[in-house]
Amino acid sequence: MRTFLRVVFLLNLIAVVIAILGYTGSYIDPHQFSLSQGAGLILPWTLLLVAIFAGFWLVLRDKRAWVSIICLVIGFFQIGRLVGFSFDQVTNEGELSILTYNSQSYNKANQISRFLSHQDLPSELKIICLQEISDEYIEEIKADIKMPNAFFYKGKMILTRYPVKAQGKIQFDASVNGCIWADLVIGNRTIRIYNVHLRSNGIPGQEESVLSQVTTKRGWQNISKMLGNYRTASKERVSQVRRILEDVKACPHPVVVAGDLNDTPFSFTYQLFADELIDQFRVKGLGIGSTYAGSIPGLKIDYIFADENFEPVGHQILRTRFSDHFPVVSNLRIDP
Repeated sequence: MRTFLRVVFLLNLIAVVIAILGYTGSYIDPHQFSLSQGAGLILPWTLLLVAIFAGFWLVLRDKRAWVSIICLVIGFFQIGRLVGFSFDQVTNEGELSILTYNSQSYNKANQISRFLSHQDLPSELKIICLQEISDEYIEEIKADIKMPNAFFYKGKMILTRYPVKAQGKIQFDASVNGCIWADLVIGNRTIRIYNVHLRSNGIPGQEESVLSQVTTKRGWQNISKMLGNYRTASKERVSQVRRILEDVKACPHPVVVAGDLNDTPFSFTYQLFADELIDQFRVKGLGIGSTYAGSIPGLKIDYIFADENFEPVGHQILRTRFSDHFPVVSNLRIDP
């Protein structure tokens, strides 16, 4: 029995170390130390494991429970990045309603018009940011959505009911990854909307095979490879975010940033945005904030950020399965 408990405590310590390493992922540039990014990716599941260990020791009335309890207490203030506690939601007409949605390489089977008939959507969306849109479907999307103003570039699209004063792009390479922006005229105010799609982790379709092989040596090798890909991609995303934030800081108008960051709320990528803007989920989100609809549960990678010129009044993650991402909607007011 003593040997068994020693092994359990060793596994407990390993989980605690990984969790603490994950806590640091938000604050350590992956160019300096990338291991914490991989630990941040699996942090929700690591914390669940730590909680199970804490329960195990508490049942035994063993003082070793304090190791897990202290770890969980340290991470308490990180919970709001993934779990929302706001029960005060407003979705009235007249608010500034903005939606971001990665459409998974939009095709005929992924009709945006079907999605826009979803009963939980605000009655009148004002701004839509789409990612992974194919050139051949641009006119079809415009017809489906019936928004008069649209700006498309390399897979990213902004549609709006407001007049567009100016528009532009921040392109990182020849891929669909990048950022487009549009200055919208709302009454006597001008605001800027950024639609962002950062570098992916290069593992689409691999998660199902990895999960099915998790108990095998090959499965753990694939998991290690996936984490390695994630750490490599996270370095590139940090560089991409810094380029976007240079533009954001120079913008003379109130700013909203929406899109697919391909990174978790425990990452350095996320923290760079959160240092400058407000994650609308953290203010008005309710429940688990996961936005990835694929095989890996609990991933929050799609966001809407806004600066202090906006008052958040509501936030939704729509659990529709038109894509491998869930649509995200925020309702805001522009401060006078």
